[in-house]
Amino acid sequence: MHKIALFLALAHLFLFADIQDVEMLAQSVRQENGTVYASGDVLLYSQRYLITAERAVYNTTSKDLELFGNINILRGSDEISRSEYVFLNLEKDLGDFSQFFFFNQNSRLWLRCNEAVVNPQYYITQKSITSSCDVEEPDWKIGFSSGELNRESKFLHVYNALFYIKDVPIFYMPYFAFPTDKTRRTGLLRPETGFAKDEGVFYMQPVYFAPSEAWDFELDPQVRSERGGGIYSSFRFADSPYSNGYFTAGFFRESEIYKKKEDLRNKVHYGYDFFYDRSSVLSDFIGHDVEDGLKADLKYLNDVDYLNLKTTDPETFDKLVISRLNYFLRDEDNYMGIYAKYFIDTSADNNDKTLQELPTVQYHKFLDSILVNNLQYSADAQYHNYYRKTGLEAQQFEMQLPLTFHWSMLDESLRASLSENIYMMRVNYDGLDSVPESYGQYIRNYHILSAYTDLAKAYSTFYHKIYFGTEYIIPSFDKQKGYLDRDEFVPIHTEEEQITFQLKQYFYDSKGQKRLIHSLKQPYYFENSQYKYAPIENKIEIALTSRVSLSNEVQYSHESSKLVKSLTYASYKGDNQQVYFSHTYNKVEDNNYFSLNFESKVFKNSSIFAEIQYDIDDSFAKSWNVGFLHSKRCWDYRFVYKEDTTPKLTSSGKASSVDKRGVYLLFNLYPLGGVKYEYSVENSRDL
Repeated sequence: MHKIALFLALAHLFLFADIQDVEMLAQSVRQENGTVYASGDVLLYSQRYLITAERAVYNTTSKDLELFGNINILRGSDEISRSEYVFLNLEKDLGDFSQFFFFNQNSRLWLRCNEAVVNPQYYITQKSITSSCDVEEPDWKIGFSSGELNRESKFLHVYNALFYIKDVPIFYMPYFAFPTDKTRRTGLLRPETGFAKDEGVFYMQPVYFAPSEAWDFELDPQVRSERGGGIYSSFRFADSPYSNGYFTAGFFRESEIYKKKEDLRNKVHYGYDFFYDRSSVLSDFIGHDVEDGLKADLKYLNDVDYLNLKTTDPETFDKLVISRLNYFLRDEDNYMGIYAKYFIDTSADNNDKTLQELPTVQYHKFLDSILVNNLQYSADAQYHNYYRKTGLEAQQFEMQLPLTFHWSMLDESLRASLSENIYMMRVNYDGLDSVPESYGQYIRNYHILSAYTDLAKAYSTFYHKIYFGTEYIIPSFDKQKGYLDRDEFVPIHTEEEQITFQLKQYFYDSKGQKRLIHSLKQPYYFENSQYKYAPIENKIEIALTSRVSLSNEVQYSHESSKLVKSLTYASYKGDNQQVYFSHTYNKVEDNNYFSLNFESKVFKNSSIFAEIQYDIDDSFAKSWNVGFLHSKRCWDYRFVYKEDTTPKLTSSGKASSVDKRGVYLLFNLYPLGGVKYEYSVENSRDL
């Protein structure tokens, strides 16, 4: 390509011939009886080709073109070939090549042979070699007696193929075909194979169908020789420029022997997942100043093994599987939302007692001025329907109405606001055996007085911005009637008289990069006889360098003199190493665990990695793995040892877990694909 650019830059030194649909540039060009002879840095281009050669002969009548010496041909944006001699009919797109070398820029795949024939659809080769590794000494290659490369579909068909690692033959294939680019197309995907001590030999062969740019379909049949078999399928689609979705369904049938041995509740595990995300559902019909969106994430399964058996990769699942359906419609002043949640408790014998939210409806009026610009109001109203087959149900109505007056003082360096707030709520109950009354209602009024200042100052090496504010909540009245279930349904937070102090500050370096963020928040209660101080909240984020960052968020209880919440995150991302650490502690939710991810390059193309998720309170690793990755431009392999704990449901309805440990080998050749192999063992235990 550099030579072509040089030819064009020095075109005024060369002779030029315009021959119908072919243009030729060379140091020497002459024409005799309809034949053009060109020599010396020949550059030729037509509707299909851009060609460079040492010498060319072109018959303007027959459209036959002969090329000699150091021939480079570019066809389209990614098809490049190199030869020593070419005979090509430009009209029929037929030709012969000697010392043929073909290269696809997208896949980096090359093909080499002594002789090749070309027609409008195929390159046809004999006694060829192909690979995507270095040309001189490829790490892997495929030698074959004959082959056909489809120029349109970018698919290579080879016959009597022998696969080599370096120069060592490994296995023979009478026929083999694979794509030479990344275009979506129908075919077989990478298989997954393995062996588990209790499940036997595992094999899954995905089959992919891509008949359209707008949708595709995948079938994933699998067999586990000592356990059973099943099939999962996925349908993915994009029905508009601003939407996409998928539908996945599947089942797995256990053998009777395995079901009895593992005491499984179900012989067949089945379920489905439906996901759809779309913007502009109705807004195009309503008006350009309106925005809306729909998001559906629906799941159903008869037990958790539907999830465990999808692939060989163990995953950690929450015991509650949540389906969501959300729709919103908004303009500059108003927002309306409709939401629904459906929970499946995979640890329970049935789902009759699981509380559902079907639906929640919300209306929100955005902040707006009334009477004067600095007097603003907003409104928020919600309806919740809590439903289940067995147990207490409820319908809850809520409304929040704040009215706020803003003003500034001291030349706008101090800003203040006064807010009047009204909260109203009513609950109607169904299933009255467990509650004394059929309804409950609550109303409260409170005032909020707030003031804050926002200052900034530049220093010689950094820039500092600080915010200090205080918020004073003054209760006015609250009134309750009937019965309010404060545990199972939405809790009601009564506002005590309190004042909250908050500090925020930001530090920037001399280049304007944010280096430190710090915030501190402390509420103080006036009337609480047990303790005056709510938990203090402290957050800090530090970017020590462009590679190292730290963050921590803590809540400290003055009442118990203990931390009640802590979130810590640290990361390092270097040229050859990456480390990510996080720790979560939440006393209320009874969570205390950490996760660590590590990856380090040990050689030019090799790296080691490890990951762990550890439950500190129960002193066990929920999941951990360690592995080795070797990656080059044309191939890679990944070797992993992994241990996981996954749930299962027994015939008695009692939840238990499976401790699974095994080794995994993933091997990929680009662009051929790869295979995945697993060897694992399992142990069951009660939760």
